[in-house]
Amino acid sequence: MSEVPKRERLAVAVLLLVCLIWAGAFVALETGPAALRAVWGDERDYEISTFFLAVRFGLAALFMPLILPQSLRHISRFNVGAGVLLGFTFGVHLLLQVIGLAYADMQPGQAAFLVALFVVFAPLFGLVFQGRKPRLGVLVGIPLAVAGAAFIGGPPQTGLSVAAWLNIGAAAAYGVQILLTDRVTRQGDTTSQTFWMISSCAVMCGLAFAASPRSWDMLNAGDLAAIGASFEFWLAEMYLALVSSVIALALLNAWQKEVSPNHAAIIFTMTPVFTTALSVLLVGEVVTPWLIFGAAMILLANLSAEFIGRGKP
Repeated sequence: MSEVPKRERLAVAVLLLVCLIWAGAFVALETGPAALRAVWGDERDYEISTFFLAVRFGLAALFMPLILPQSLRHISRFNVGAGVLLGFTFGVHLLLQVIGLAYADMQPGQAAFLVALFVVFAPLFGLVFQGRKPRLGVLVGIPLAVAGAAFIGGPPQTGLSVAAWLNIGAAAAYGVQILLTDRVTRQGDTTSQTFWMISSCAVMCGLAFAASPRSWDMLNAGDLAAIGASFEFWLAEMYLALVSSVIALALLNAWQKEVSPNHAAIIFTMTPVFTTALSVLLVGEVVTPWLIFGAAMILLANLSAEFIGRGKP
């Protein structure tokens, strides 16, 4: 077996680990914002989400040089620029999701399906802007992945409201993110790029929080003291900052370039499968026929991308 297939298979394993780490964040994404709602109420989803994201990436930027000291050893114009560009597209992806979910007519299941359309946008943008033709296995895997993401939580809801378009925009932004990661991480130092990416996300999310007129009233001493004393809030933030951001993004930026962007997009659809599996194991989520069907379609999509047409360009 040649070195390239070995590295590619190792990259697939690493990216699956990233998906598992992100899936493990589902508890943190429930308990962290819940701690904020206990202080700020249930009517400020946008402010709570952007504040939570800003703290997450702020902590990640603070601790990353301590965990990975090399992140500040290779400061160059290219690494900073590449990291800021990656941070911008990733920040747009996250913020469009947050804003879309703040609409009353957007259900999490519908949002998850719409955002999963990045598996379509990545090869589409790659074909249009880079002339990159997907392998047969990837072409077969794309509709399987879309079907799996659509039905894993039950029949998808239809209708394209403003919130739906925002989530489609989030999917498009993540499709761009996948292509940019493939392109810029082939040069420079990926650990340094990850630091600047995380720092850019922290700034973007902080500005998004500050842009809300209601945010300034929320930053009073009493509320901040209550948040600061919340063990659940800090436990969630530390997992998301250190594991889901620093470690996962560093692994992603180092290894995604070893597979094609289209293949990477299909691999990332494993996140909802892992999330659902953890939900079943840890919180007793009921296994439904839709869940089995959706997970099976996503698994078939990944097997298709991995094995069909492997010898073709």
